Amino acid sequence: MWLYHLSVLTVVLQWSVVAGEGRTDQLTMSLCRIWEECSMAKTESLLPPDEENQENKSERQGLVPQPDLQPYLALFGRTNYFSDCSEIHTAMTLSSCDVVTSGVHDIKPVGLSGPISVYCDQTTAGGGWTVIQRRFDGSVDFNRPFENAFRYGFGSANGEHWLGLENMHYLTSQNAYELYIELEDWIGTVKYARYSTFAVESDPYNLNVGGFSGTAGDGFYLSYNQTDDGYLNGQPFSAREVDRDSHDDISCAGQHVGLTGGWWYKACSWSALNGPYLRPSDFGTGKAYTGFGIYWNPFGGEYRNYLKKSKMMVRPSDFQP
Repeated sequence: MWLYHLSVLTVVLQWSVVAGEGRTDQLTMSLCRIWEECSMAKTESLLPPDEENQENKSERQGLVPQPDLQPYLALFGRTNYFSDCSEIHTAMTLSSCDVVTSGVHDIKPVGLSGPISVYCDQTTAGGGWTVIQRRFDGSVDFNRPFENAFRYGFGSANGEHWLGLENMHYLTSQNAYELYIELEDWIGTVKYARYSTFAVESDPYNLNVGGFSGTAGDGFYLSYNQTDDGYLNGQPFSAREVDRDSHDDISCAGQHVGLTGGWWYKACSWSALNGPYLRPSDFGTGKAYTGFGIYWNPFGGEYRNYLKKSKMMVRPSDFQP
């Protein structure tokens, strides 16, 4: 793989010099530095074990430090922050020549006044994903108000969290994005739903989604008629004190029909990934609970109404791993 990186960089360097008639611009200088770093790193790794330094030994053992991404900001026209995790993926690839790791980073989407912390999934389906919602152990309560929670986000980027509708809007407005939803039930079955287009519009934060594929089924029911209750594309976001669903008599997010947590409800829906965190022990003989938890009806199986894990993440549609 490192030989491939060096070959590509060599070709780009040769092209940039010819195209610039001998002039060296900022991109060429940055690529030169990358080429030199990769060459030095991989040459050192070819040394006999007794001549290999301790840092290289640590890398062989999997103790790879996070690369310094600062020198690569200029390549994306950035100053202090990258705009999403796809840019961080590319910068990591350039910086470390091979190693790209998931983790928490600060990004600053175009239009936001300050940076936000996000979890970058750099392994699923080629990586480059910015996580906008994640649940896996019930440690964070998702039955929260609209204004101070669902609008601006809650939880921690390295744990269960909701990125916030305002942040999602700016994030998905700066490029054409796709959505990847990963779901797991209580017996370890993992499925995914992927949408080739995804955006959160400005307040009232209407859902803009299309192009379903995957194994978990289409929880937004895009194949249904637009007048059907399950069809959620174009719906505004509702929470327990902000009723924007199309149901005349009740609030879908207000616990009247067993649904809680903010979502793009219609009347009401067959999916809601922000419901209460329910376990199999919450149901059964003598248990009165009849509501929905992490809900994705087309997932199928016994646990489709209260799944164990959910993760929603986005990346630019034209991203190339």
